[in-house]
Amino acid sequence: MRQHGLWLSRRADALQFRIKGLVSLRRLVNLSHEQDISERQWSVLEPQLSAASTQLISRVKSAVNHLLPQASDPEARRRLNAALARVELDMARAFTFFDTYMDVLTQRRSQELGAILAGCDVLALEAMRRDHPALALVEPPLVYCDRGFGASIVRESVPFPDGTPNPMPLIQIPYSRLREKCNLTSVLHEAGHQGLQRLGLVGPLANALRAALDRAAAPAPVRDLYGMWAFEVGPDFWAFCLSGVAEASAVRDLFAMQPTHAMRINQRFRQLGGRALPDLFDLPSVAPAEVARMARGARSGVLDLKGLKACTQLAVFSQVRDLHAMSEERLDRIMTQWLRRLGARRHTLH
Repeated sequence: MRQHGLWLSRRADALQFRIKGLVSLRRLVNLSHEQDISERQWSVLEPQLSAASTQLISRVKSAVNHLLPQASDPEARRRLNAALARVELDMARAFTFFDTYMDVLTQRRSQELGAILAGCDVLALEAMRRDHPALALVEPPLVYCDRGFGASIVRESVPFPDGTPNPMPLIQIPYSRLREKCNLTSVLHEAGHQGLQRLGLVGPLANALRAALDRAAAPAPVRDLYGMWAFEVGPDFWAFCLSGVAEASAVRDLFAMQPTHAMRINQRFRQLGGRALPDLFDLPSVAPAEVARMARGARSGVLDLKGLKACTQLAVFSQVRDLHAMSEERLDRIMTQWLRRLGARRHTLH
């Protein structure tokens, strides 16, 4: 019986040792200052890992203290073994949170990829931070690469399998996007998901689409379809307000429609203090004529982007490509340097 108690004690010790690994993320990733995320981002990430570790270790100690002294009793041993098994399952779920951020952050150790992703972080942050109190509180996002066709987002506060809320927006883009940087408007689209959710506009926007279509005498199925797809139409509109024709260019293969068929929505929202959604954006800066004027300068070797926001600069790059103002290889080199410069100043933006 004593041997059974010793085995259970060793199992509990090994379990606690593994649980303590939850607080080792920053040490294991070991990013240099140039590669690292901001202290603000660590300040919302590490406490959640620490809280999960503390809670799991407390459960192990409680079970051991209560049941190990009764190890001579087979029922007590079964109960302790079952309690440790439950903790182990919950620990595995907690490590899903740990593993996700391990995968995201280790990409930053690549000198080339990390510098580009840091620039994407700046694009995503600029896309989310609008003139509204709810959006000023969004934590700075992280962009990372993964397999797949399209981009996606794990929004801030969405729970992981163990119930831990995601501490900051995570935007995933396919690796291929970095070979086609003009289509980084997908980052702006995913930022729109976060922004509209924080503003509480997903439902009201669906209602606005239905109402606009109703006034246009659209058939009921069309009204319903647009309402159902408002959760994607809204982020497309968000990205369009940030980058103008660059977003339109990115989705033209999916949504090929004549300009006369485009639908304009003009309803103001209570959630925005009576403002319309476009009022959150600097639309004149991405006016097609203005963006085209700046892009045409590339033909003469002069591409002046001074004073422009990062999302507006992305719009100009997209127009440069559409105008064939330079080769794909040269545009890629210029945009790589641009993303690196953006990333180099990311710590000053949080």
